[in-house]
Amino acid sequence: MYPYRFDNAPREPAVTGGPESMPVPNPAPDGTTAPEAPASPTRGRGRHAGTAALLALALLGGAVGGGAVGAVATTRWAAPQPPTTTVVQAQPISVNAQAAPQNVAGAVYRSAGPAVVQVVVSGRQASGTPSGSGSGSGVVVDARGLILTNNHVVDGARAISIRFSTGTTREATVLGTDRGNDLALLKVDLPADVPMAPLGDSDAVQPGDLAIAIGTPFGLDKTVTQGIISAVNRSWAPGDGRARQGLLQTDAPINPGNSGGPLLDASGEIIGITSMIESPVRDSVGVGFAIPVNTAKRLLPQLEAGARLEPVWLGIAGQPLDATIARDQGLSVQEGFLIASVVPNSPAAQAGLRGGQGENERIPRGGDILVAVDGNPVKDMSGLAGRLTGKSPGDTAQLTIVRDRREQQLRVTLQAWPREAR
Repeated sequence: MYPYRFDNAPREPAVTGGPESMPVPNPAPDGTTAPEAPASPTRGRGRHAGTAALLALALLGGAVGGGAVGAVATTRWAAPQPPTTTVVQAQPISVNAQAAPQNVAGAVYRSAGPAVVQVVVSGRQASGTPSGSGSGSGVVVDARGLILTNNHVVDGARAISIRFSTGTTREATVLGTDRGNDLALLKVDLPADVPMAPLGDSDAVQPGDLAIAIGTPFGLDKTVTQGIISAVNRSWAPGDGRARQGLLQTDAPINPGNSGGPLLDASGEIIGITSMIESPVRDSVGVGFAIPVNTAKRLLPQLEAGARLEPVWLGIAGQPLDATIARDQGLSVQEGFLIASVVPNSPAAQAGLRGGQGENERIPRGGDILVAVDGNPVKDMSGLAGRLTGKSPGDTAQLTIVRDRREQQLRVTLQAWPREAR
């Protein structure tokens, strides 16, 4: 069982969970360097790999699901320096493409490092800590002082300070947020000579490509780590139950405090925003995930315009239907998502979806089988998440189910994922 957490959330117990489990989300992110954080749920695994725990599907309207869960990290910061008023245009960074392979990471660090910032928050609401403080990372992406970071880094904060690599600090404001993809766009007056990191093309990234992470793990600013892209288009459902789609997976060491910082390629371009880690041992380096930069690029106009994008949820638990289960239960279909339980008062419950009898058994019987959303086939939770991509709270979806060996159509009105849900 692998604790799953955000790399820059307030310190708290690690979170666990299974890919097919989906109760309700844990608002705590992956790595803010706060003293502590709200308690996290655990991902329960049944006696069978396919057994599903309670899950509530969430995906942000208008983008691929990337997200945040878990929490860890504690770091004390020196008092911020008084802000100055000098404002200049940020300079784009440039990496020497002729550098020897062993020096590529160093060249990227020297060029992109000054564009990476520490994001310090205070007065966090519902934080569970006396001060409600914490910190994460961010990166300057526009000469107008626009900074990309994770939503979970700044979520609920009353005050946000940006600390640059020179030690200069500025107060920042939140322009827009995307809770489903765990992204936030900040605005700050840039100090002199601060570069901006160019946005790359995450669709062009391939497994085995060089990956360089820069951030503030455990409060250690200007930290650089190197690895490779371990996988692309990765689907993952962490402990809060929200299925994420299209993530970049990397073995570049990412720790609490890295959240919101850039994952860069060999040319110094941003290919992802680091968001979460899956680690077998608390506070150790494990598998890292980053939100593809193309997701951020698609959302930037909305975020800059002040959008507050919310994930949607359906509110079901279940498991993929396979031929063995279908044969044992005498079902009329061979593929689909077997619903084990439905969250009370959820969109699924209001639409009339039914869970199976004997939820605690390895394979519950008698539940509806979800076979399509808006006419598109569904085979598992990842597929279900993908079918709801682009939906927003208030949108409707047509569900095709099989009940008592007969196909039926149900219409569901999606709701925003409840913050207090577990």
